[in-house]
Amino acid sequence: MSFLTDDDYDVQARAAILAVLETGSLSRANAESMAQEEITSYLRPRGYDVAAVFSAIGDSRNPLIIMYMIDMALYHLHSSLAGRAIPKNREDRYRAALEWLTQVNHDKLDPTLPKLPVPNTDPSWRFGNNGQYSVAW
Repeated sequence: MSFLTDDDYDVQARAAILAVLETGSLSRANAESMAQEEITSYLRPRGYDVAAVFSAIGDSRNPLIIMYMIDMALYHLHSSLAGRAIPKNREDRYRAALEWLTQVNHDKLDPTLPKLPVPNTDPSWRFGNNGQYSVAW
């Protein structure tokens, strides 16, 4: 099941535009998959639970992730059309999505997304195999 639904696209692209875009060499499912992986690559290093982010359904999905994923998928669909220039608004929205993801990745923004649990580790480290002479840090 895809993270995005047909209704999600109604805000940014009419069905007629999507039909034209899908005549290119890239399908909507592939474009969404590319966009999801792009988003994942920015969020995962910051400890966000991307599996939970993209398995959410309905109203529990983050609206910014929906918006930016659509922007990215539409950009990829436009770029797959040979001989056609990508509309400026598509490029602008794609760059805005990348800028937002970069700011999240650099810890300048903290979106409301699920984080991976922090492992509870023992703060002391022991070196050596002889308990009598091991060093605790």
